[in-house]
Amino acid sequence: MNDAALTNLLAACRAYAGGRVDAQFNAAAQAFYAGAKAQPKIVARAARELGHLPPPGAAILANMLGTIVEKGGAVERSGAAVWELYMAWLPQVHRGFAGHKELSPRQRQLLDAFQLLSQSAVSHLSAMPQERKLAAGNKALMAQLAELQDYTPGAAWVRQVLLSRSDALLVLHLPSRQGFRLRYDNIVNCFHLFTLIQAAFGETLPGGRAPNRFITDMARCVTVAEDGNDEPWWRYETVQPDQSGLIEISGEAPVETIARIDDRQVILLSPPIEGAALWDTSFFTPQLFAMPANVVIEGTLTAGEAEEWLARIGRPQGQAADHQGADKS
Repeated sequence: MNDAALTNLLAACRAYAGGRVDAQFNAAAQAFYAGAKAQPKIVARAARELGHLPPPGAAILANMLGTIVEKGGAVERSGAAVWELYMAWLPQVHRGFAGHKELSPRQRQLLDAFQLLSQSAVSHLSAMPQERKLAAGNKALMAQLAELQDYTPGAAWVRQVLLSRSDALLVLHLPSRQGFRLRYDNIVNCFHLFTLIQAAFGETLPGGRAPNRFITDMARCVTVAEDGNDEPWWRYETVQPDQSGLIEISGEAPVETIARIDDRQVILLSPPIEGAALWDTSFFTPQLFAMPANVVIEGTLTAGEAEEWLARIGRPQGQAADHQGADKS
């Protein structure tokens, strides 16, 4: 029965020309989903056929495989094949736009199918951290995605996956001289991080507030992003590269630019300066619902631990808390 389900689905994929699926395709798809649940090995067999299908059929099959992964299926069965297909299509789509000429029929067909394949790539890459790391270090790949992202959302989605970072964070609140261990997940830029740090602390720290649920839900990929703005509750600083002082963190900068001490990124919070920049919800996009962003507080430093850290970054006990303008570059 499972062989028949795969055979029927592949036949439907070969006949599929794009757009909405018909009742026959839907029946074949549902039979395949049921077969994959009963006998997961057919997922790997289906994945091996991706490169032999016309673009519309390959893309819709890849999208189905992504759905299976999102519902708990093993990414090992289809991830490599989907990413291989994406990497085969991307240069062809890129060449079409880079030449500033009318797309060829083949390039137009690939572009029309590219969104579905990109959705699948996101679903798979979200469960493939090592592949994401390797791909993020591929300068040619990242350049192609950057050049294409304004033309096709599929490139923007995958680029966002590869730029997203998850890491450990030490946050020191200077006015109260408290320290906290945090964890952030799937964040690209510091403005996005600031919003979720503020949501994590809320009113528990001096200067904090009740989070704006509308903004926070968009930042966490709970709801679709709409127009909105957020503002800093604190001034965000980190240590200078030579650890000689502090430097303000640029909200537009990638999160990996935040300095590290003992392999943990460090942020210092102090009262905000007048006229500090606001940021809008575009810094939360493109949203990746397969890789939602979040910040959680994992623990609180003891008073002694917090003082040790503050001394290490040049803010020992007794130093004035108000250091606006100091160490700013």
